[in-house]
Amino acid sequence: MQPTNRTTRTRRLAHAVGVLAMAAAVAVTAAPAQAAPAWGPIAQVDLGVDGTRANNRSVSLGISGNGRYALFGSSATNLVPDGASLLFGLYVRDLRTGRTELVSRADDGTALTSTGETAGISGDGRYIVFSAEANGVFNVYLRDRVTGHTRAVTNGTASGEGEGEHGSFDPAISADGRRIVFTSARPDVVPGAPVAPNTRNVYVTDRVTGATRLVSRGADGQAADGASENPTISGDGRTVGFSSHATNLLPATDAGTAGLLRPRYTTVYATNLNNGTTVVAGLAADGTPGSADPHFRLSPDGRYAAYGLSATPLPGGKSRTELFVHDLRTDRVLSIRTSDNPDAICWGDASAAISADDRWIYFSGGCSDTIIRAGQARHDLYRQELRTGRTELLSTAPDGGEQDGAALEPFVADDGRTVLFGDNSSDLLPGGEGFDWHVYVRSLAKR
Repeated sequence: MQPTNRTTRTRRLAHAVGVLAMAAAVAVTAAPAQAAPAWGPIAQVDLGVDGTRANNRSVSLGISGNGRYALFGSSATNLVPDGASLLFGLYVRDLRTGRTELVSRADDGTALTSTGETAGISGDGRYIVFSAEANGVFNVYLRDRVTGHTRAVTNGTASGEGEGEHGSFDPAISADGRRIVFTSARPDVVPGAPVAPNTRNVYVTDRVTGATRLVSRGADGQAADGASENPTISGDGRTVGFSSHATNLLPATDAGTAGLLRPRYTTVYATNLNNGTTVVAGLAADGTPGSADPHFRLSPDGRYAAYGLSATPLPGGKSRTELFVHDLRTDRVLSIRTSDNPDAICWGDASAAISADDRWIYFSGGCSDTIIRAGQARHDLYRQELRTGRTELLSTAPDGGEQDGAALEPFVADDGRTVLFGDNSSDLLPGGEGFDWHVYVRSLAKR
C-alpha cells in the first residue's frame, strides 16, 4: 500500500458515517440550537472551471487566512479540461471570482496523476504543498500559484524493493510559506540525524535558510524508537505537532511517561521549534496522556492543540472519540461538547479548527441529547466560543432545518467568519444529489 493519506482519510470518513448509525440507539428528543448570528447561505466549492459540480467525491484541505482561497482534493474527472485521467487532484478555488485551478501539476504544467491526499496552503493562498509519486517514489513539492512553478522540497529517489515505504508524505506549511513539515522513512533526509531503520519520522524544512531538521527525536538525542507521522504546523511556524508510537520522546523522569511505554500506544505531541522542547499535546481531562486520534490541529499561534481521545464506547461496544483542547501555555484541558448534561454521550472528530484570535473552535460532532432530529445521531458542524462555551450550528439545509448527512474536517479563515468543510448531505443545496462527499463554504453575512 502506498503510504499516502488517501486510505487513512477514506477510513475516517467511513468511520464517521458508521458512528452516525451506531449512535442512533442513544438519541433522544432534540434540544433547540442556540440563537446564531446571521450566516450566509452554504455554497459548493468543488466546482469545475465552468461551474460544473464534481462528478466524484471531494475533501476539504485548507483555506487561506483571508478566506478567499479554498484548497480541496477530488477524485472528480470533470473539474479541469485535462482532468479526465486524474485519480485524485488538488485544486484551489477563488471564492471571490469563482475560478478553479488544478495545483497538483509538475513544473512544466503537466497534471500529476498520483498525488497524496494531504496538502497545505499558505496564509495568502500563494503556496501549496503536496506529495506526489514519480519514478516509483513519493516526494514533497511546493507549487507557487503566482509564478506557476513547482519545485521539489524533498529529493528522494527510488532505490529498491518496497521504496513506497521510504518516500516523503503528508506535508503542511506555515502561514508565511516559510516552513514545511512532512513525514519520511528515508534515512538520508538529514545526513547524520539519529533515525531508526525503516521508521517514519517528522521533519521541517526552512525555505529561507534551506535547512531541514529532524523534529521527532528522542529526548536523549537518540533515534525515536517508534514511528512518528501526521505532522501539523502552527500558522506562525513555531510549533510542530505530530502523532507517535515512540516511547522515548520525553525525558524518562517526566510525569506520565510510564503511560507511554506500550509500543501500541499512540498519542500526539507538540514541539517548540525555538527551544526544541517537546510535550504531550493529547492530555485527558485529568492531565494524563490519553490514547489519541493521530490527526489533530494546532491553533494559528500554536497555543492550543485540538485533538480527539478514545472514550467510553457507544452502546454495542462501538468506538467513539471525544474532542478536547489543550492550552499548551497553561496546561488547561477543555472538553468540547454540545451539551451541558454530564450524562449525555458525546462524540467529536479530531480535525477541529481554531480561529486566529483563539476565540472560536469549529468542529464536527454531536451529543445524544443535542442532536437535531430525534432518533438520528451524526456529525454536524458547530462552532463554539472557547471562553463561554456558546455553541452555534453551522451545517443546515437551505430552510434552516437539519441536514440529512454528516459534516467533517472544517478549516476556518483567520477572522473566524468563513468556514470550509466536507459534507455528504443531499440537502445542503437546492437540487442536491445523492450522499457523496463534497466541499462547501459558509460565511457570516455582511452587515
